[in-house]
Amino acid sequence: MTTTKTKNKKKTGLKRTTIFLTEEHHEALRRMAFERRTSMSNLIREAVLEIIEDDEDVREILRERKKGNQEYISLEEVERKWKESHKDR
Repeated sequence: MTTTKTKNKKKTGLKRTTIFLTEEHHEALRRMAFERRTSMSNLIREAVLEIIEDDEDVREILRERKKGNQEYISLEEVERKWKESHKDR
């Protein structure tokens, strides 16, 4: 992966990054962007943001576990509660 600064960094706040995709992944991403009426770059930025947010969540949970704080709900518990609240719909 190659990273370079954009020419208008002040305007966008974005940095240019080059990634390499297989032909199949590139075509699937291109098709998805077309169907959603957005850019491939935007889809990639959204995916990266999700990964970063997930990682931050995991790190926060691990920090709380080290402190002995068990006041979080596991994913399994969230799913169970969601299923219970939606079973009659």
